[in-house]
Amino acid sequence: MQIIGSFSTDFSTSKEERSHNVKLACDNFSWLAIKKGEKLSFNDIVGKRVEERGYKNAKIIVDGEYTEGIGGGVCQVSTTLYNAWIRAGLSSDRVRAHSLPSSYCELSQDATVSEYIDMVLLNDSDYDVLVNGYTKDGRIYFDIYGHPTEYTVKLRSEIVEVIPEPQPTVEWSDILDGEVLTDGEGEYVISKKGKQGYKSRAIIEYYKDGIKVKEKELRRDSYLPIQGKIVRIKKGEDIKPERPKVDWNINIF
Repeated sequence: MQIIGSFSTDFSTSKEERSHNVKLACDNFSWLAIKKGEKLSFNDIVGKRVEERGYKNAKIIVDGEYTEGIGGGVCQVSTTLYNAWIRAGLSSDRVRAHSLPSSYCELSQDATVSEYIDMVLLNDSDYDVLVNGYTKDGRIYFDIYGHPTEYTVKLRSEIVEVIPEPQPTVEWSDILDGEVLTDGEGEYVISKKGKQGYKSRAIIEYYKDGIKVKEKELRRDSYLPIQGKIVRIKKGEDIKPERPKVDWNINIF
């Protein structure tokens, strides 16, 4: 056997809790054998991400929003494995993109997982393969060992459509806390940055002796835009001018 596909991603800037989750999940993939024709279920291998099994609270994505959740960071492990697997010339049976782009990989090359979402890979080659995942110096590594393949496989991503960033929502406050900006309506502070969304696709390229001989579309995905929020000073109520008082006791001659 030899390495037929490999991939790595950087998690060196992650907080301690997220780094812990990454290492804990990755430990499940030490020299894992997948026979020809078999499927690899990420959730079956890793198991539930719960406190009782050592997982900690870290950033996750829920319904297009970043929030705290048990097991944050595990999706980077599934994504790294997915990229190594595809580059080994193997197939996926079930894979889903995040609702937002990931910082550690290109568009349409991510693989989200959760309690309800699994990534399932298929060894559709004629030989058994070995999967070895590990972490070192703030990076996740996955190597796929198997029988030498005819082609060298590469992936590239393309943006099909840019989804415009929505107009930000406005919150009102008595004070502005942060960097104060100004527009035609007055001063404001950005409390949440908005971002544009994307529709994208991933393309597999096949090389032989350093020359690309063919390519095919692997998948298409959509990533939600993020609606930003700005804070403005509360507007005072309109002060209506007082009506002149009439002294009805004045005698009129």
